[in-house]
Amino acid sequence: MRAVDATLACLKRAGVDAIFGLPGGPLIPLFDALHEERDIRTYLVRHEQGAGHMAEGYAKVTGRVGV
Repeated sequence: MRAVDATLACLKRAGVDAIFGLPGGPLIPLFDALHEERDIRTYLVRHEQGAGHMAEGYAKVTGRVGV
């Protein structure tokens, strides 16, 4: 099992169904794995600060975990 597989398994167990982020550097393997993942939807942003605001808004509106 790869580290990204374990990470995705933990996120799914925590109820995460959406991730907001900016791929780059050490996160490339995670975003590659998310491309194959059907249970977690990925939202790409142009700035990491925007991802934080989107995750917060998502959590407030849906009551689910925002990542």
